[in-house]
Amino acid sequence: MSDTGALLKKVNTKVLIGLPDLAMIVTAACWGLNFVITKSAAGDTPEQFRIFIYNLIRFPVAAILLFITAKVRGDKIMLDKKYLGAVALLSFIGIFLYQILYMSGQNITESANIGIIYGFTPLLILIIAVIAGIERPAFFTVTGVIMGFIGLFLILFQGGKWTVDIGSFLMFLAVVCFACYAVFGKHILDKYPPVTTTAWMLLFGAIFQLPLALRQLPSQSWGDITGINIFFVLLATLLSQYTGYTLFYYSISRIGPARTGVYSNLTPVFTLIFAALIRHEAIYLIQIIGLSVIIGGICITKIRK
Repeated sequence: MSDTGALLKKVNTKVLIGLPDLAMIVTAACWGLNFVITKSAAGDTPEQFRIFIYNLIRFPVAAILLFITAKVRGDKIMLDKKYLGAVALLSFIGIFLYQILYMSGQNITESANIGIIYGFTPLLILIIAVIAGIERPAFFTVTGVIMGFIGLFLILFQGGKWTVDIGSFLMFLAVVCFACYAVFGKHILDKYPPVTTTAWMLLFGAIFQLPLALRQLPSQSWGDITGINIFFVLLATLLSQYTGYTLFYYSISRIGPARTGVYSNLTPVFTLIFAALIRHEAIYLIQIIGLSVIIGGICITKIRK
C-alpha cells in the first residue's frame, strides 16, 4: 500500500450536521430576506418607515414575544445583576453600534464593498474567538472560513473593483462589532438559554435606539405608509429578530461562534435569491460558482476526525 493510501486509512473522518446547522441555514434565510424587505420598507420616502423608527418597532416587539416564549417554555427570564451589565454592553456593541455603523457605511460606499467586507465576518469571529480563548483554530474550520470568503467574493464580483473609502471602514467596524457580539455572547449563553439571552439583547438594543427614533419622529409621515411596508415590518420582526437572532445564539451555544459564523456567508446568497424572486434581479454564472464554493466551505467545517 502506498504512503498516501496508508495515511488515508489512518484518518477516520465524518461529517457532522445537526440541528445547529439547520438553525443557521434558517437564520441565513431570514436575514437574507430581511435585507430585501428592509430596502423596501425603511428609508427616506414618505411611504417608508424611518430606519430607527423601523427598528424601534421590530426590536421591542420581538423582545416581548421572546419573553413570552421563555415564560411558556419555563426558562428563567430575569438576569442576575452580575450579568446585566455584560448583556447591556454586548447589546450596545453588537446591536446599537452595529446598526449605526452599518447604516452610515452603506450610504457612502459601493454595494460590492458592503458584501465583500461582510464576508470577513466568519474570519473575524474566528480570530476574536481564538484570541479570547473560546475557540481553537481547527484546520477544517479555518479552511472552511477561507473558502467561504472566496465564494462570497465570487458572488459579488461582476467585473468591478473594490475601493477603500470611509464607508468601507465604517462597514468593517460594524462587522467587528457583530463578531464581538457573536463571540462574547457565548459566556452569557453558558448561563442562560438563547431565548432569554436574545430577548434581553433586543430589549437593550431598542432602548439604545430610542433617542435616535425620537429624533426621526417629526419626519415620519404615518399616513403615507403603505400596507405592504406595514406587512414587511411585521415580517422582519418575526423572521429577522424573533427567529434569526434566537437561532443564531442557539447555534453558538451548541457548536461555538467560529463554526456558527461560517454560515453568515449564506446570508448574501439568500439575499441574492430573494432579490431575484421579489425584485427580479439577475443571477449570473459566477455567482452560482461562488455559492458552490461557500457550500463546500461549510461542508468542510463539518468534517471531524
